[in-house]
Amino acid sequence: MGYNGARNTGADARVVALTQQLEQTLGADKAELTVMTLDTENVDGYFTGAVRLLHFSSVFIISLLRACSSHHAAILCEGSTLTPTFAEALCVFFCEAAGIMRKQEKPCIAYGSEVGKLNGWLAKLSSDLCRDTYFMVRTEESLHNLQQLGLKGHVGTDTAWTFQSSEGEAWAMQQLKAAGWDGKQPLMGVAPLNPFCWPVRPSLWRWLKALITRDFSQQYDKIYFFSDSSTRRQQFERYLQAMAAATNHYSSEHQAFVVILGMEKLDASVCELLEQRVEAPHAMFTSKTCDVFKMTGLLRQLNILLTSRYHASVLSMERAIPIVAVSIDARLNGIMNEVELAKHYLHKATDDHLEERIVASLQMAGEHEKEIGDKIRQHITIYKNKTEAMSQYFVKWLKEQF
Repeated sequence: MGYNGARNTGADARVVALTQQLEQTLGADKAELTVMTLDTENVDGYFTGAVRLLHFSSVFIISLLRACSSHHAAILCEGSTLTPTFAEALCVFFCEAAGIMRKQEKPCIAYGSEVGKLNGWLAKLSSDLCRDTYFMVRTEESLHNLQQLGLKGHVGTDTAWTFQSSEGEAWAMQQLKAAGWDGKQPLMGVAPLNPFCWPVRPSLWRWLKALITRDFSQQYDKIYFFSDSSTRRQQFERYLQAMAAATNHYSSEHQAFVVILGMEKLDASVCELLEQRVEAPHAMFTSKTCDVFKMTGLLRQLNILLTSRYHASVLSMERAIPIVAVSIDARLNGIMNEVELAKHYLHKATDDHLEERIVASLQMAGEHEKEIGDKIRQHITIYKNKTEAMSQYFVKWLKEQF
């Protein structure tokens, strides 16, 4: 159970890698795996023939009940399992799944999850419905937050570290050359988002208003709408200007070819706005038209990455390239801290001097490329060992349940 089918590169990479890990560890003939997806066409070709797909809606109450009732065990596999940063409804989705499995006396495990600082009704809901769920979280901070809720678990890591995309890398090389890259210029990747339109919240009033005015610009899906205000729009404009100016400065100094990357389908409009401001030779690719293998292939051609997307950093680290992060996301903050890059290469999206700080970080990253690469390679080994330990733990846990 995760956030698959919405063309979110990170969410898809996590679950593709997880199913491969579990098929290998369990044995493909020992368990039948089903992946829930918002759109079956959007995950076409992602999984082996042994993995079933089960469609569900963003209004998920009934489809989730059916899914839980027709399976023996549940894996909550979205990174933002109990974090309200992007949508409280996502937390409710996983709490409902955990609660149903608990009521039906079936095992439930959260796999490579993040747990944020919850309070109020969401903390109470999580503590109640997830009390029998075991959590393998990604960070020590998540473990602390989990324990504050009275829940149990241990620290693991993200499942996407083992994701491979050799065909995607070959495709990416061809596409970049077709877009004007000469094969020698350094490749600068930029993975933006709108940090200020989150969280998404349900609102019947905004839905009715959109029906009357025919203005659906702030609609995420059905009754879910993005956060919006004049202050948020001004913050986004400053963020976009800083990202574009820093990109232009770096590409001019280093004669870099810029690759704009939309890691989530929703990021496509942000990428288009950024593209209008990028003066260097560039190409744009988004997950609206590029699947998880192609997007990962592009990330692994880069020489440097400026990102606001957590999984852009994770999937690019296979090549140990320098990363500069502009974040509202605790997950991105966490990974930059873990690989010891936060001090010089992590910035808040709300920083008043964002442009200058990104420019300085990009310059420093170029000067310390080897040092950064060594740190990333060291941690990649640790992460991959942790993914193996997690799958072994899962098999042990599953056998104990049955």
